[in-house]
Amino acid sequence: MEMPDFKRVLRGYEPEAVDQAWAETDRQLSEANTANKELRLQINSLREQNTEWGNRLKAYEKIESDLRDALLSAQRVANQVREEAAKNAETIIKSARDESEVILHEATRLSESKEAEVETMLVEKRQEVLKLEDEIQALLCRKDELQGLVEKSIHHLDVVQKLLGDLHRPVSSNIISVITEVS
Repeated sequence: MEMPDFKRVLRGYEPEAVDQAWAETDRQLSEANTANKELRLQINSLREQNTEWGNRLKAYEKIESDLRDALLSAQRVANQVREEAAKNAETIIKSARDESEVILHEATRLSESKEAEVETMLVEKRQEVLKLEDEIQALLCRKDELQGLVEKSIHHLDVVQKLLGDLHRPVSSNIISVITEVS
């Protein structure tokens, strides 16, 4: 707002110029007040927006903080799960190895036991075979002895038969056929 320049007249300033100046000043003051009110409204609106944006920023910062905490928590949980899974896997593998060793040891023990059993049975059967072979050999010897005795007896019977006079039918052929059937 600029200062009006009034001309001097007799008895002071020119009333028309003063009234015009007052009217112009009033108009400018009214415009300034209106502009001032608009600016204050804009300032208040901007302050409200600033407060709203500040609140939103705080809310977003809170969400960011919560997300960061959730992410860190999820990473910790994932690490714990991973570590626990690794421990469980090690435990399962160790248990499986121990169990396989026990099974292998038991299978080896059973195999050795059966092998010893079979070996014992084999030795017993060999001894039985040797005993049977000895008995067969003894029986063959006894058969040879008996056959020799039978042949001597047949020879004696033939001699007796000749002495008795029964020449039609030799006794030796009957006895030999009987011995052959028995053998």
